[in-house]
Amino acid sequence: MSPQKELIVAVIGYTGGVGTCLLKAMDKIQLKPFALVRSSTMKIGAEDSSSEVPVDYQVLCDKLLAQSQATSGIPVIADVTASAAVQTHYKDWLAAGISVVAANKGIFAGPEANYEALLEACKTSPARLFHETTVGAGLPVLGTLQALKASSHDIVQVEG
Repeated sequence: MSPQKELIVAVIGYTGGVGTCLLKAMDKIQLKPFALVRSSTMKIGAEDSSSEVPVDYQVLCDKLLAQSQATSGIPVIADVTASAAVQTHYKDWLAAGISVVAANKGIFAGPEANYEALLEACKTSPARLFHETTVGAGLPVLGTLQALKASSHDIVQVEG
């Protein structure tokens, strides 16, 4: 059995409610974020909080990939924002080999061609695209439906 590879995670939107919860969950499993990004500034690597720099998604991409190369780790961007500006970078990140975890359905609710372009970008790299959304009282929907389909259940109708 091969050893587990380290995840090198950049969290975009870490100061919001979902981002704060994500950081707490990561802490519980001893997964330290490599980068913390908010709307205007970011902290990367072992730099302390006084070394925030203006957000530059290309720099973030380059540093994630460099760290991945140096450690043989898996680069991941966890986007917990609803920012369309962030979502425009998904395709390039995926094509570069950075997996994307999206907690917002924004880019997936638009034209199907955009979604297809993301899937195509995944075909040319080892990156993976993960997403989830919630409805009503915050109940996860996509994962539940996928699990039902995977266990041979037919979904006849979804209401609400």
